[in-house]
Order: sequence, then structure tokens, then C-alpha cells
Amino acid sequence: MQKRRDFLKNGTATVAGAVMATVANPGETFAADEANLPLVVAVHGTDIPKMIEAGIAKFGGWDAFFKEGKKVALKPNVAWKSTPEQGGNTHPEIVKAFVLAAEARKVAKISIPENTCHPAQEAFPASGIPEAIKGTKARLYRPSREDYKRVEIPKGVKMHDAEVPKDLLEADCLINIPVAKHHGGATLSISMKNWMGSVKDRGFWHRNDLNECIVDFNSFLKPQLVVVDATRIMLDKGPQGPGPLAHPNEIIFSKDTVAADAYAATLFPDRKPEDIKYIRLGDERKVGSMKYRLERIEV
Repeated sequence: MQKRRDFLKNGTATVAGAVMATVANPGETFAADEANLPLVVAVHGTDIPKMIEAGIAKFGGWDAFFKEGKKVALKPNVAWKSTPEQGGNTHPEIVKAFVLAAEARKVAKISIPENTCHPAQEAFPASGIPEAIKGTKARLYRPSREDYKRVEIPKGVKMHDAEVPKDLLEADCLINIPVAKHHGGATLSISMKNWMGSVKDRGFWHRNDLNECIVDFNSFLKPQLVVVDATRIMLDKGPQGPGPLAHPNEIIFSKDTVAADAYAATLFPDRKPEDIKYIRLGDERKVGSMKYRLERIEV
């Protein structure tokens, strides 16, 4: 991983804000005129609010996402009884930055549904997110039966329908905010797999080809933005942990979920995007692209 980071700092993207088009192999580059490739912005630093601001600016600023009177839904990973330092959940400061920005633009509703793995009364407090958003209108909750709506997945291969929280389906702006970490079944858990906390029957995915189900669901639900928490990444014993961590100190932004995950995968030692089956399938099924333009920002 250090070689990867040295390449990014000293190779093609030597200047903060420089642009590099890349695929799974970080050494393979494309001509600068490949403007049709999705943009991935990787912000490096330790000041999370400033990192978020820098990344959002590259996609038109907050006003491009949050509108007065509209509904916002956020999907961080809050599934586990894991503290911010342990890296099992999305960092609370990232969630807080989005909530505060939405409130500042007078949105009507901020919903944060999560079908937790650990009991919600344990997972939520441990994550630090309830404390971070205390006093705001944002609602972090574990959906009840009446909160779900069954939807059809037209392009599904293994999964043809699913029950999904209504708040995600009805949102004017939906943002996927996963944490990047190891996963025993899927190798890595990043943005594409993060939707597993958004369905009522998450066990169906495990019983019916996890990787295909991940791609099936991503063919249906399209967020306006993907923001990957790679401030610290769990290298093993995920998704629950605790496990060994690395600290890339990055937050990754993209409108293409496959591209976001393809770049995030390169932060893990000895991993390439094509090694992760659901990333490869997502590219093959045109849910997104493993090829992308990379812009790095130092904060």
C-alpha cells in the first residue's frame, strides 16, 4: 500500500488537484481527453469537515445536492457495535458534515435508515453518530415493518425484488456513505455492498450469490453521490472487527459507485479492483465503470 501511495504522490498525480485517468492497474493511464470516464476525487488529510468541503466542491457544491424543502436520505454504515476508532462503521464526523450542510439549506427531512447487524440500541451509540447529529432534524433509525416498500429489480439476475426503506425510495437526494473495510464473504465492503443495510431480508443476499445480489441491487438504486470513508480501513476480520487497521486518511467521492469502489480497493494491500467479484461484475453489467479519472486533493 505504501508503494501505491508513493506512486500517487510522486508519479502521475504529483500536484495537488492533478488529474489522472486510471483502471484497476494504477500504472495504466489514459489520455486526458477521455472525458467520458467517471470522475473519482480522493481527498487526503485529517480535517474531516474541510475534506468534505473540498470533495463536494468538485461536484458543484452543496447546492447541487441539497435543496430547500426537499427530502434527503443518507446511507452510512452503522451496522455494528464498533467505535469510530475500530473502523466498523462510517466515521461520525463525516455523517455530521452532511447533516449540517443539509440543515443549512433548509431541507425538509433527513433520514438515515439502517437495518443493523448488531442490535440498534448497541450499534448506534457505539458508532458515535447519534451524538454527532444530536440537536439536528436528522433521524437515524432501524426500519420497522411499515417503513419498508417492496420494489421490483428489473435487471436483477439473482434478486428480482426487495423490501427497501421508503425514505430511500422517496428521497430527492440520496447519498451513499460507506466505510471501506475487509469482508469475509465479499472480500471488501465498500459502497456497492453498503446497500445490504438497506434491505429487510439481508440474508437473501448470502443465500443467493452475494456478489450477484450486490450488483443486482446497485442496478436498481442509484445515489446522487457516493462518499467512501477511507480515513481508516479495516484490513482483516471485517466487517465487524475489531481488526488491524491502516490509515490512508482519505475520503473518496464519485457519482459512479463502481468507480468509487475500484479506486478504494487499491488502498488495500495486494488488492486490485478485478479481484473483487462484485466490482468486476458491476463493470461487466454496466452498473458503473472500473475505469475512471482520478483527481487527488491535499487538505
